[in-house]
Amino acid sequence: MSGWEVSGWELGLAVVLGALAAAIGTPTGVSGGLLLLPLLLTVFGLGGTVASATNLLFNIVSTPIGIARQRRVDVQLTLLLVGSAAPAAVVGALVNVFLLGDSTAFRALVAGLLGVVGVSVLVPRPQLSGTAPLTGPGRSAILVVGAASGLLGGFYGLGGAVLAAPATLLLTGWPVVRVSGAALVATFVVSVTGLATYAGLSLAGYTAVNTPHWPLGLSLGAGGVIGGYWAARYAALVPDRLLRTVLAAMVGLGAVRLVLS
Repeated sequence: MSGWEVSGWELGLAVVLGALAAAIGTPTGVSGGLLLLPLLLTVFGLGGTVASATNLLFNIVSTPIGIARQRRVDVQLTLLLVGSAAPAAVVGALVNVFLLGDSTAFRALVAGLLGVVGVSVLVPRPQLSGTAPLTGPGRSAILVVGAASGLLGGFYGLGGAVLAAPATLLLTGWPVVRVSGAALVATFVVSVTGLATYAGLSLAGYTAVNTPHWPLGLSLGAGGVIGGYWAARYAALVPDRLLRTVLAAMVGLGAVRLVLS
C-alpha cells in the first residue's frame, strides 16, 4: 500500500489482529506488538521504519488497558526498567533509521529476535513468592535488562516487554504477577519515546524516516484495547503453560514467515 491508502477490509482485519495479539500477549506481560510486526511487514506491506513506528502506535493505544487491569504493578521494578529503557529507546530508533531500516538485515534481525523470545517464553516460571526487594546486584541487572529492552524496543518497534518480561523472570525468579505490570509500563514508555523520536526525525526533514501508518496503527490499537480488556477475564482460567506454548508457536510462525518473505 502507498501513503495512508487502506481499504475497509484491511482496517477490519487490523482490528481483529490487534484484539488477538493483545489477548494472547497481555497475560504474559508481553505486548501484542510482538506478533503484529511480521504482519505489518508482510501482509500489509509496510517498510521497516513505517512498520516499527506503526507498531509503537499500537502499543501506545492498547497497552494502558492491560496496565489498568493488572492486579499489581511493582513500583521499584517499574522505575528501574523505565529509567534505563526510555533513553535506550531513542538510540534504538536512531540505529533503525540511519544504519539498517528497511533491509534484508532488518528482517533477519527481527526473525532472530522472535526466535529467541519464542524459546524463552517456554522456560518454566519459578514458583517463588517474590516478595523481597531488589538488592544492589539485582538492581544493576534490572538496569541492564531495561537498557537492552529499550534499545531493541526502539529499534524493532516492539516496546520493551518482549525482552524485559522474560529476562526479569529468569533473573529474579519472581512470579509473573510481579513482573508483567512493570514490563507493560516499560513497553508504554518505550513506545512513546520511540515514536516521538521517529516523529522528531521526520519533522527535521530526514527523508528516510516515516511516521506511522495512522489508520492501521489506530485500528490495531482499537482491537488491542478490546483484546487486552478481555484477556484479564480468561487469563486466570487458562493454564500458564498453555498460554506460553500458544505464544511461542505464534512467535515461531512469525519468524519463519519473515525468513521466507
